[in-house]
Amino acid sequence: MLLTGSSSYALAADAIVDDVVIVESNYDWSGVYLGVFGGWAHSRTKATDITGTDFDGNTPGATRSMSDDGFVGGITAGYNFQNGSWVFGPEVELGWASNDKLEFAPDDGDEGLSTEYGFYGAITGRVGFAANRTLFYAKGGLALAQIENIAGDYDSGEPDPDDAAAGDELRAGWTIGAGVEHAITDRWSIKGEYLYADFGSKTYDTPENTDEPFKFEDTLHTVKIGLNYQF
Repeated sequence: MLLTGSSSYALAADAIVDDVVIVESNYDWSGVYLGVFGGWAHSRTKATDITGTDFDGNTPGATRSMSDDGFVGGITAGYNFQNGSWVFGPEVELGWASNDKLEFAPDDGDEGLSTEYGFYGAITGRVGFAANRTLFYAKGGLALAQIENIAGDYDSGEPDPDDAAAGDELRAGWTIGAGVEHAITDRWSIKGEYLYADFGSKTYDTPENTDEPFKFEDTLHTVKIGLNYQF
């Protein structure tokens, strides 16, 4: 009787262990996913007065820099391929950055620098390592943003078309970052991510006087949280 009882107990224990193993099997990250994200955006603009007609009293090449903090939010979509613990695939994100700032020179209240962001997006590739339900990843690729830059003289708070260089267009650059994503259910996951984008330099002239160009260099840091649904 004891032997029979012990055997039954052992069989039951093995069944329980088998069930636990099934429950704790590795999470499958492969497939299509869609999500939303939001977070903090920190922009920085460096403006160079090429001819020296405005910044620092006729000094060619004089520069001024300005930073701004704002909000970034939008949607994301991608596809994961999985090979063992390695997860990789393309990802696209589209959104809006709220960064918008006008700053006047401390020594000249008519001399200003302005940057305004609008549409924001990125087309990247992700590669990561999955520890079951937690994915650690890096990403990089193309960054896009609608950026307006203005620098020079202002009259009554408005840029002077004769003395302020201005441009507003969709800019392309490169981006790189990293993040961590955790599957909270079989379909839903949450993530935290840092991304740096560099939009290079762009030279604009004054609208009505084409001999006072400024060069603008723009970068954007974002820290985001997101919620994804895996199909």
